[in-house]
Amino acid sequence: MADPEELDTTEQFVVAKGLTHAGNHAALLGFDGTKRLFAELFADGDRPEVRAQEAYQELLFSIQPGWALRILQVFWPDPQPRTEFLHYLEKWPNHASEALDILHSGLLLAIQETILPSLRRTFIEFVLPGDEGLAWWEGISGVCATFGVLIKYLDAQEIQELAYRIMNPGFEQ
Repeated sequence: MADPEELDTTEQFVVAKGLTHAGNHAALLGFDGTKRLFAELFADGDRPEVRAQEAYQELLFSIQPGWALRILQVFWPDPQPRTEFLHYLEKWPNHASEALDILHSGLLLAIQETILPSLRRTFIEFVLPGDEGLAWWEGISGVCATFGVLIKYLDAQEIQELAYRIMNPGFEQ
């Protein structure tokens, strides 16, 4: 009986040797000496010109045999709505009566005690095979922009934050 093909594991992501550079991009130095590049893909899904599925297909069709690309979808806490509401609540001038003060205190407590809402964020990890792979990596932003999908290459700090988020989702930085 044939051995099942191993798809991938997070062990390779966890057992990294640190951060380095590949061209103008920050890279995670893998346990096996490979350089791993990361980028975030994002788009406004409400816009009619966004065709994310076609962008993903084009990415997958454009990689060469033997290259490794992983698409990661991570649920990421989004503090912005809570922060904006907290700023509004702190400026709330009229909570002098007992009922309004109780409401104000209750809202502050609710903001502090409830978990943050989450966003689904999409990242790609690319194991750099050499100079040819670096040229492909730098060209994917143009390929995806054709379909309304934007690419943001991650810097060293963002790669480290992604690693913390994947391996310890409850970790608050």
